[in-house]
Amino acid sequence: MRKMLLLFAGALLLAAPLAGEASAEELRGRIAVSGKIGITNPADSEMNSPYGKMVVSSDAGLTGGVGLMFGVDDNVAVEMEVSRSSYDTSDFGDADVTDVSIGAQYRFQGQQHVVPYVGAGLDVLINDLDRKYTNTTVGAHVSGGLDCFVNRQVALNLELKGIESFKADVDGPNGSGKFDPSALSFTVGARFFFN
Repeated sequence: MRKMLLLFAGALLLAAPLAGEASAEELRGRIAVSGKIGITNPADSEMNSPYGKMVVSSDAGLTGGVGLMFGVDDNVAVEMEVSRSSYDTSDFGDADVTDVSIGAQYRFQGQQHVVPYVGAGLDVLINDLDRKYTNTTVGAHVSGGLDCFVNRQVALNLELKGIESFKADVDGPNGSGKFDPSALSFTVGARFFFN
């Protein structure tokens, strides 16, 4: 996961000189809504057994969400987002994680219609397992992406987001353990600017 984040950060740094002036300068006071869909690579969890702790593997799954962004100044934006990830685990059944996050973005200025950004924020992760009871956890995220402006109101979006969270306690009829909602996800979507 760290190698992926480093590779993506390097790609963003290489793309920064090619980035677009088109909307980074015009960000102050603008409001946008966004929609995204993509894939998530969740962390493995652990389960207590009579033989000790066992690893509960997690398969890649789907994620999607909606968000609201407000431009504080020419380079800084505040973003609120609600997303949902669904995937399978080996012993906990289907896992659904709803992520309610708030964060900030720093958007780089450039020459054309592509605006790279990096961001960070705090997350509340509402965890739901098929065959077990689990609780809600808190975490933090880092993200990086590109907004490719089609026109002044519409931008296509690519984003890589890593979430690190505390583990949630798991209880059920067949044992207990720790569920880890941390994940690395890649999404594509669009942003629609109102003003």
